[in-house]
Amino acid sequence: MRSPRALPIALALCFLLLATTRCAPAPRPAAPPATVDALFGNERVRIPLSALGLAAPLAADQPFRIVELGRDAGTSHHVAAIRGAETPHRHDHHDQLVVIARGHGSVRIGDQTQPVGEGSIVYVPRGTVHAFTNEDDTPALSYVVYTPPYDGKDRIEER
Repeated sequence: MRSPRALPIALALCFLLLATTRCAPAPRPAAPPATVDALFGNERVRIPLSALGLAAPLAADQPFRIVELGRDAGTSHHVAAIRGAETPHRHDHHDQLVVIARGHGSVRIGDQTQPVGEGSIVYVPRGTVHAFTNEDDTPALSYVVYTPPYDGKDRIEER
């Protein structure tokens, strides 16, 4: 025969067990991939950074290529792919913001050269001599924003 105190003791032990057992937190959803996400007029452009190179493929003999993704009244947005090194140059009428999406190397801005790698953000004010040197075996890829929108007429090479 069961003891009349067995049920309350069993319930107390169950309560104690539940109260001291930590429940595992629900798993967090996976982080979304890094993406270029921009609105140009009514058109929204979304490109995963892992696919950015598809927008500006380089031919085997091509050292540099820049492709416009879109523009609005104040900016133009581009993908730049580069092997080797740019010739130092400046843009007298355009500011430039560069996000290194793949690769690494060094960037000259004005009189100084600094190392840069994937995820680096580089700002070049108009009129400033600058150049990127790729130090990787594969083409480096960058997301580039010009303000005002780039017209292709404002690249002045320096030595």
